[in-house]
Amino acid sequence: MTFNQTNPIKLHTRPLTGDWTPGEVKEAARAVLLCYRNGQFTCQTFFTQPLIGQLNRIEGLSHDADVYFRDVTLIGMGLFHVCLIGAEASVRTICSDPGFYGLLRAIDATLSETVRSRWYLETVPGGERWDVIVAMDKKAFYLANYVSLSGTRTRLHNIIVVGDRLLGRTDRQEVAIGQLTPDVIEQKDALLAVALMDSVNRVGKIDLLARVPNSDEVFLACAQNRVFEFDLWGEMTRFEELDEHVKQINSIDFNHVRSVLATSEGLFEIDIQEMPNMVRAKGLPRQIVHPELRKGFQVARYVEDPIILGIHPATGIMAKTQDDEVLLA
Repeated sequence: MTFNQTNPIKLHTRPLTGDWTPGEVKEAARAVLLCYRNGQFTCQTFFTQPLIGQLNRIEGLSHDADVYFRDVTLIGMGLFHVCLIGAEASVRTICSDPGFYGLLRAIDATLSETVRSRWYLETVPGGERWDVIVAMDKKAFYLANYVSLSGTRTRLHNIIVVGDRLLGRTDRQEVAIGQLTPDVIEQKDALLAVALMDSVNRVGKIDLLARVPNSDEVFLACAQNRVFEFDLWGEMTRFEELDEHVKQINSIDFNHVRSVLATSEGLFEIDIQEMPNMVRAKGLPRQIVHPELRKGFQVARYVEDPIILGIHPATGIMAKTQDDEVLLA
């Protein structure tokens, strides 16, 4: 992947009225950024389409919202895992707003068997991250980050939901696992009981947990430059290793034929093959060679929407550096 120059691209800001016309639904699902401030939901989308074949630098991202969305993932019938960033009081406010459930219904209408989640950028350096389990039928929410580990109130980070299991990392970078049940939602002040996954924690301090796109039994755990694949019972199926100069993997994303990894030393891609309940690498990891893409990255995600990119088939990578610069390649 090579680029001739960097193209600045502006964003368009649009308040969401909650009428949920087809246009609003489309913008909420395809937005680059989705946020909440003073009782108002707002999204930001591309004003014009990016230039393909060039590196696009995204400008005009909002920095003054109370709460930012990171992911909205369908995990069951009318059940969502919503990742938010903001102060706890602001997160509880947004989850109590009737418009929150209207927004989730609008996003749900854009999901399918192959597209189970929507992701968004967030622009708050060092903001508190919260994982909310939302039951649409009850209009109820559960903040899942505080759990009971060996009877002790413990905060989990980097939570993922795999099947009916909730997994997360403790402050000591150990992986803990618990089972979600309906009464968790009904008793939103209760603490979910979790236990450490010793077989996972033996590989070292875990920097990242990530879902496997075609499985509700398998997940990924990253320790430094290594990616391990485990099932929910702690059995390791396989692992991959990046260049030894990579110190940490910060995100993993898939598009059914490739995986992109945001690391401390730039962006890497791996050709993959999806198999029942697992993903197999078809080649060695390769680094995307460009001076602007060899720095530290917090996150990298595939963009495969022709409405956004203006081409079909559409393939692009949106990534945020450690310095909060957002690039689209």
